Amino acid sequence: MPACRARVVVLASVNGGVGRSTLATLLGSGLQRLGRAVTVLELDPQNALHLHFGLPLDTPGLGRASLCNRPWDHLAQPGFGGCRVVLFGETDTQQQEDLQRWLKQDPEWLAQHLSHLGLSEQDTVIIDTPAGNNVYLHQALHVADTAVVVALADATSLGALEQMQRLLAPHLARPSALRCHVFVNQLDEGNAFSLDMLDLFQQRLGENGLEVIHRDPLISEALAFGEDPLDSAAASMACDDIHALCQRLDGVLYG
Repeated sequence: MPACRARVVVLASVNGGVGRSTLATLLGSGLQRLGRAVTVLELDPQNALHLHFGLPLDTPGLGRASLCNRPWDHLAQPGFGGCRVVLFGETDTQQQEDLQRWLKQDPEWLAQHLSHLGLSEQDTVIIDTPAGNNVYLHQALHVADTAVVVALADATSLGALEQMQRLLAPHLARPSALRCHVFVNQLDEGNAFSLDMLDLFQQRLGENGLEVIHRDPLISEALAFGEDPLDSAAASMACDDIHALCQRLDGVLYG
């Protein structure tokens, strides 16, 4: 497999609507603030990440570039905190189908592109993948050092946990074992049901590997205006959570 020297973190979930793209945005900014050179890479044909970074819809992306056999180094856009962003970009249905067929035939597609970006051992790549079992997730896991499973404190996410564990199992068993963490996102501590579901997650996973990010409207409000939530001077439990998670991730990746 082509060498990717950077540390790679993959955000994944079986079900949608859990906040993967928001978390990719925040982790990119948070890790960059710790002195890491971060690239946030979108592997989701929905092409929603441009909204989080306030980038135009027609920003060139890796989808069309890959179909034209062009490199990705010219696609990087400025993100929050000094990080770089590589979007998937606009594609139509036929282009998405063509690219998925290509990826199924070439399991080293992503590894090859990352190896050509000139990344060093001090670089971090955050990859936002589509929900579910798909070719983009498998391409990302193929090069990942760490997988972050993003969930909500609800029955749907808990029920999907076993399926995600099955998807991750071959990568957890490889010689350079994948590290895995579960992030329960948007936790509302004022909701008794959410706290009950969090207890069930903890029973299933134990204390190790389970992290919590609190619900905070300041996050969505800042992103709606194309602003970095971590720039806010206002008190924010979620931002505090993100800073703490970035410190721990940095220790896992580079410790």
